[in-house]
Amino acid sequence: MSASGTAPVHVEKNELFEVANNFWNIRVNFKLFAGFADLGSQMSLIRLNNGRFLVIDTVLLTDQTRASIDQLTNNGEKIEAVLGVHPFHTIAFPAFYQAYPNAAYYGTPRHLRRLTDIPWAGSLGDCSVRSQWEPEIEMRIPAGRH
Repeated sequence: MSASGTAPVHVEKNELFEVANNFWNIRVNFKLFAGFADLGSQMSLIRLNNGRFLVIDTVLLTDQTRASIDQLTNNGEKIEAVLGVHPFHTIAFPAFYQAYPNAAYYGTPRHLRRLTDIPWAGSLGDCSVRSQWEPEIEMRIPAGRH
């Protein structure tokens, strides 16, 4: 049982999972140290009131996860923006950009410095960028991360 008293939900890796109304998540393996440590990784999709989607971070997609995203987003046409909110999540961005080049991409300053092949629309370090989707989505930079 979890702290809330409910049984934990088992979520398969590499499957688009609907967490809540208008919110999906994909969890994947992310192995380090010659495969001995699986830290895992994830990305999320949020359907906005306008019917378009925000993608939060990216993962390497399987054919199945890409097909699920395509079905949900009309082959990516409904992806409004891809947000790289974790500065060390960089590995999957180039492949995700190749799959969905028509979305606006926003990242941390580290993303913008390291992934120069992606035409970034802006930095999430900029408050005006983070506030674009308010009041639906509110983004903050935690204390100590400035």
